Order: sequence, then structure tokens, then C-alpha cells
Amino acid sequence: MPKVRDATGTDGRPAQDGPGGRDAAAAGNRRRRTLGPAWAWWGGGAALALVAGGIAIAMVNTTVYSPESQVEDYLAALTAGEGGTAVALASGDGSAGSPAELAPSTATDLLQGEPLISGMAALGDLTVSRGEDTPDGRSTEVLVSYTVDGEEHSTTFTVERTGRDWLFFDRWRMAEVPVQSVQVVPTPLPPEAASGPLTASVNGVQAPLVAEQEETPGRTFAVLPPMVVEASFESAYLQAEPARLVVDHTAAEGTDAEASTTDPSADSLTLDLALKYTDAVSAEVNEQLDRFLSGCTEQKVLNPAGCPMGYDTVNRIPPESITWSMAGDPQASVHELPAEGDDPTAVAPLEAEAILSLSEIDLVTGEQHTVEHREPFTLEADLTVTPDSVRYTPNVP
Repeated sequence: MPKVRDATGTDGRPAQDGPGGRDAAAAGNRRRRTLGPAWAWWGGGAALALVAGGIAIAMVNTTVYSPESQVEDYLAALTAGEGGTAVALASGDGSAGSPAELAPSTATDLLQGEPLISGMAALGDLTVSRGEDTPDGRSTEVLVSYTVDGEEHSTTFTVERTGRDWLFFDRWRMAEVPVQSVQVVPTPLPPEAASGPLTASVNGVQAPLVAEQEETPGRTFAVLPPMVVEASFESAYLQAEPARLVVDHTAAEGTDAEASTTDPSADSLTLDLALKYTDAVSAEVNEQLDRFLSGCTEQKVLNPAGCPMGYDTVNRIPPESITWSMAGDPQASVHELPAEGDDPTAVAPLEAEAILSLSEIDLVTGEQHTVEHREPFTLEADLTVTPDSVRYTPNVP
């Protein structure tokens, strides 16, 4: 009878030389060999995910949640003419509305709409860059660089860290941006013009610069930096070429105009509008001079009333023989508007010559003869100029 081999050895362990025993052992070895690399892949993937997440957070913090983005939003609001949004961003606490510190007489025309858009459009090549953080890391500086008429300018803003969103993303807000006050002043302003309407174009909006309740001419405008304020004036008899003032956060520089402030750190700036006469002033003065002299020469008397010439004689003069005329064509010369402190309206003294033709009858002999008398004279006059009127007033005894 054949002997049947037991599946177990003499020591009670599974026999290793049978087909079943070898397969089971090999499977166990394969499981042990592949377990280690699988866990390594999972660990590596998790590490990569963490690194990628860190990179993503860093990227979001440098773009969406960056201090520069706050300033970019502010600049975008200014560029779009959205003054309310810009004021809210510049308030330091996100509150909307007009800046509370403005004086009642300060105009807000340049804080909204087309005037705001116009002031921003004059800034070329806007560049926003991050500066240094404060040692405590609570705030940082953001520099805005731009050009105006080829000259480089910059405005520095402070942006404060206010916390984090979702544990990872920095939260920022702009520190309060001081509102600048820009006073547009017409100078030198003839005295008579100070009492009437004088409306200038300021960033494209018509703005009165002279008000009856104000002691001095000029108007103050609220401005959020950076901004270019451009003003000009045009009327029948007075005009001012466009003048510009660049309003930066920490300073202001003028181009094509004089910008002045007694304190560089103060918020009050001045844009002078240099007034001058239009060509129509000289034309109107000489027209009035012609009428005045004509009124003198039309009088058939020896001493025309209110005129700078006359003739005295003891002889009898037939009135119909008296004829006055002027030598040549006298022309008045109007001085340009002078610097502050001088007489703001003046006409150069007029040097002219009057010609008198008449017949004289000698009272003793009765002899009659024709006389031609030439009399030089100097005529001085006052000049009154407003935007819409000119008055030439000769000074005669």
C-alpha cells in the first residue's frame, strides 16, 4: 500500500517543498516588498500638496491680498471718476462720504466725475510698487510713480495690516490720505474785476473764482492725490493761459505756473492764474480815445470843455471860423498787467498835438487874418477793466 506524505513536517511547520506552500510564501514576501513604496508615494504627495498650497497662498497674498492692491483699487476709482469710492478707501476706516475736515467754502468739484477723470488722465505711466515694511510689520509703504509733462513725480501711501482672512490671507487697508486744498487765484486782478463774476475752467468744470462774500479773490478746491489741477480763464477783456499744479501726497510742484505754499507739509497749495489783457482791450481803449478826441474837435470854441487843449486871444473870433483837428492818429498804449503791488490798470500818457484854424479880427484896426495854432499836449487817463467791460477815463481839468 503506498505511503501518503503529510502536508506537515516532523516539526509541525508547513512543508516548503509542496506547490501550495511555495506560493503562499511568495505572496507574503510581495506584500511586504510593495507596502513601503506605497506609503512613500502617499507621503510625498501630501508634502507636495502642502508646498503647492503654500505657494498658492503666497501668490494670493502678493496679488489679491497685497497692500499694492489697495492702492490700485484707490487709483482705479480716481481714474473712473468714482469719487465716493476713492474717498471711502482714503478715509482709513472705509467710511464713505465727503471728507469731514473740509471747510464749508471748499469746493468738491474735483472729487467726482469728469473733473476727477481729467485730473487723473494727465498722470502718465502710473507704476505701483511696494516699499519697506515697518519693523513691527503692521504697515508698509506703497509708492506710486508717474510722469507729468515729461517730469517724474511720485506719491507715497501707507497701507496698514488689519488681520487675516481664513487664517492665511493678509487683510490690508489704506491709512488715511490727507485731502489737499488747492486755491486757484487770479493774479493780478484789477480792482473793478474783483467785484464781478469771474469764472474759470478748472479741470474742465466752470467754477466762479470771485464771490461777493469773500474778502480775497480765488476759490479753494478739495483734491485727493495724486492729481493734476489745470485752470484757465477766458473772457472778452481778461484771459489766463492754462496753468497746472501737480498735487502729490507729500509735496506739490507746479508746471507752467507758480505753485506756492508757506509750509511744505501743509495741505494748502496755491495755483496762480496769471491774468493779462486780451487784444480787445487796446482796441476798445483807442476807440474810446477817438470818441473823446472827436468830442473835443467838434466844439467850435477856443477852449473845448473837458479837453486837454485851448487857445487864448484878445481879438474877436468869428465862431464859424474855429476848426479843431488832431495831428496824425493818436494811439493810446495800454500797459500790460503789472506785478503784484503796482497799479493794476494803467495807460501810458498820450503825447499828441492839436491843430486850431481860425480867423482873428483885430479889435483896434479891424484887420482880419487867418491863424493856425498847433498845441502839443499830454493826456493821462485811468483804465477800468473787468472781464466784460473797459472804461477809458481821461484826466483833464
